Amino acid sequence: MSERALLGPRRLTSGIPAYQGTYVPSHFPGYNSWSAGPTSGPSTNSLMYETYIDMSGLTLDDLTFVPQGVELQDPGRYILTNDPTIDMEVMDIISQERLTLPDMEAQLALGNVPGMSQTNEDFTQVVFGQYRLMVLSNTSANTELLTTVDGGNFSSLDPTAANKLWCYRVVRVNAAAPLAPGLVLNIPASRFILVGTTIEEKELPYMMRLKRSFELATQG
Repeated sequence: MSERALLGPRRLTSGIPAYQGTYVPSHFPGYNSWSAGPTSGPSTNSLMYETYIDMSGLTLDDLTFVPQGVELQDPGRYILTNDPTIDMEVMDIISQERLTLPDMEAQLALGNVPGMSQTNEDFTQVVFGQYRLMVLSNTSANTELLTTVDGGNFSSLDPTAANKLWCYRVVRVNAAAPLAPGLVLNIPASRFILVGTTIEEKELPYMMRLKRSFELATQG
């Protein structure tokens, strides 16, 4: 395949499996490659799924991917055993740099998300970011059904020359009192669809992009 064949429109996808778990005395357990949050500390009710889109085929040819839009597919129901004090935060992220669950959970506890003010991440490295707040439905006969009541987008859609685009789904359950063992949480499977164009930049802009990516990867 020639380098020229890689140029032009592209559609990149990454899937995340469903989660099903029952709360034990300290945390929701890992399941289906989902990682559980820390089992001690002020907040332990978090889960994360991490995967990535391999971009090395482009970077080997010194090409840049310019995102144009992202669609998040998550058909299905979010279910949590009935407790009127509970809400749940959901973040879906595509990042040029690898993130960690403890850091993202700490940011959520302070009302923050990656790439915003007073976080360790730069806005440009968050290619796609979506935040949602869910509460138990009071309009459905199913009292364990979670429904979205608030949310926002924190995407940069910045061009990237990264070797990998890291994809995350982070869930954090909040309650006025400690969660009781036996709570059941179901999260539907989801899929990122990232569309954009692959271009060949001039040497200087491309080298500056690589330099910027390195600085973001090593900043504390």
